[in-house]
Amino acid sequence: METSTNNSKLNPKDIVLSLIKDFPSRTQNILKKKFGLVDNQLQALQAIGQTYNITRERVRQIVDDSIKILSQREPTRELTAIWDIYFNILKNNNYVMLESDLLEEIKNILKISSQSIKALRFLLFLNPNFVFQPETKDTRSYWYTKNRTQKDILNDVKLIENFLKQQNTSQNLESVWEWFKTSQQREVSKREVETYLNINKHLGRNIYGEYGLLGWSEINPSGAKDRAYLILKHQKKPMHFSEIAKQLNELRKITGASLASDDAWFKSVEIQTVHNELVKDPRFVLIGRGVYALRDWGYKEGKIIDVIKAVLANANHPLTKEEIVNEVQKYRLAKENTIFLNLHNKKYFKKLPDKHYTLVHPPKSKILEI
Repeated sequence: METSTNNSKLNPKDIVLSLIKDFPSRTQNILKKKFGLVDNQLQALQAIGQTYNITRERVRQIVDDSIKILSQREPTRELTAIWDIYFNILKNNNYVMLESDLLEEIKNILKISSQSIKALRFLLFLNPNFVFQPETKDTRSYWYTKNRTQKDILNDVKLIENFLKQQNTSQNLESVWEWFKTSQQREVSKREVETYLNINKHLGRNIYGEYGLLGWSEINPSGAKDRAYLILKHQKKPMHFSEIAKQLNELRKITGASLASDDAWFKSVEIQTVHNELVKDPRFVLIGRGVYALRDWGYKEGKIIDVIKAVLANANHPLTKEEIVNEVQKYRLAKENTIFLNLHNKKYFKKLPDKHYTLVHPPKSKILEI
């Protein structure tokens, strides 16, 4: 749909006030209070009713009747222009959008202030082709057009939630999008999938843009150790606990409706607190002086000499010095010289004429699972 109206000259508040100007003053005031058209503050039906000494049900009736009257009138050119913008935004997102995202996008298109958001929202209610789904215990509020049904939207929302449950670990938007296209065998935009993720109140997003269930520590961390785990997971390398603490304290707030918990992600931490938390948590392994790695990476506890013994025992044949170094460094953060010094311990290791090393007393079974 096209419109010749200049978007920069569209003023939602002026449009609304012009539309309701022929209503009785009480009706105008009720609409202004209900939709926050004056002070940007929405008022509950009960509170409005008390102001005019009428029941909340009577207030609801006045609001519904007014909306019905306005929606049946021939729309003005300005109102049609705004509806066209709304429709095109929704069309580009397969006709469904989180309310906050929809209003923010049209606000940016019209280049108006946040004070006009409530007026923009009111104008949506006047078009019967736009359907509003209020917030529930399971979903955030969203808008869709009659090109869709609430049933199929909620079905897509649930499909994605079930996928994340099956994965049992957080996923980035790209992964969820690729899965959705493949499993449903239909074209869908990445933004549409993001909408379904954000509609679902059981899901959240962490600071790395990954989605999962709110109960997961990767999404809603309970303390410094959970956040430290994600930092190491994304850095993909061992880090000193002081550097982990520094990164935790340098995190910058990322806004968004689905970010699980601002407070949990952005609390400051003491360096020693991080060390104390990590040393007690089995997900982390101390592999050097103050340096931690994730156990998932294959790192193990133990002295360097014990790791060398395990490497040789598991190899079940002599190894060169270089081969031993390569293997040991897969499991412990150790310098070559440190490994060489331990290899000189004749109580445990024997150097063969071909410069290979073996154990003085080979075990009957593996010393350490690595």
